[in-house]
Amino acid sequence: MRLITFLLALFLFSCNQPAELTVCTFNIKWLGDGINDNISRSGKDYNNIASVISSLDADIIALQEIENRNAIQKILDTNQHAVYTSSYPKEQKTALVIDKKIDVLEVHQLDEIALGNNDLRPGLVAYCEYNGYDFFVGSFHFKATSRHDNTPVKRTRSFDMRQDQSKYLISSIKKLINEKNDSDVILLGDFNDSPAKDNSNILALDNDDFDFITSDLKSCKYPRLKSIDHIIVSQSVKENVKKESLHMLDLSRVLRGDELRIASDHCPISVSININ
Repeated sequence: MRLITFLLALFLFSCNQPAELTVCTFNIKWLGDGINDNISRSGKDYNNIASVISSLDADIIALQEIENRNAIQKILDTNQHAVYTSSYPKEQKTALVIDKKIDVLEVHQLDEIALGNNDLRPGLVAYCEYNGYDFFVGSFHFKATSRHDNTPVKRTRSFDMRQDQSKYLISSIKKLINEKNDSDVILLGDFNDSPAKDNSNILALDNDDFDFITSDLKSCKYPRLKSIDHIIVSQSVKENVKKESLHMLDLSRVLRGDELRIASDHCPISVSININ
């Protein structure tokens, strides 16, 4: 009788423990499949990236600058994960890597975020269920203001494009929310801007319905600048975010020299969320 009572108490205790979901975003800088890549990587380089990702122990990873599924297979065990990539562009796709313990119910490619330009990246959103918890999770990579935007006109155009991408992302996500009557949303990615910057181009994403939980993070490469990699959550998710778990892994602490340069010019960001 005592054993039965003990087992029942143990079962009830385990049922009352909140389940956790850990999500991560990581731009891996031209991650190719080893064939005519923009950045040539050795087996050790792929192993370095694989070790970084493994150390994050994330259930869902949003990746940016991915060539294809074969590239992802070089850094992750795809037998343990469901892998989804956008259909374009050729070498810098967005991707979602999701642990197979999570049920992926639907996947949507948000082409409107590419603004009709096949050189830009569409968004990728999955509708998932885990432990009785339904939610949306997405991977995004917005237009950069790069060295190629070398005139005032080109720079202004890049600013305007990010603003448009932000507005399209919000409208697209709200449509999905209304279709499913589910407001639990996690948006991950490289947004090439920060809501904390003066004259930010992505403020449309920081509103009454959604919040950047990464707005105070600094760039790992340029510590005086704000991070451009972000985790954005809806208000219903924010109240369950484990604030102490928000973490940017500084790659310079685990890699040096050429190994660091070849791995990425971004650092992964992760956070854990309590789910019922």
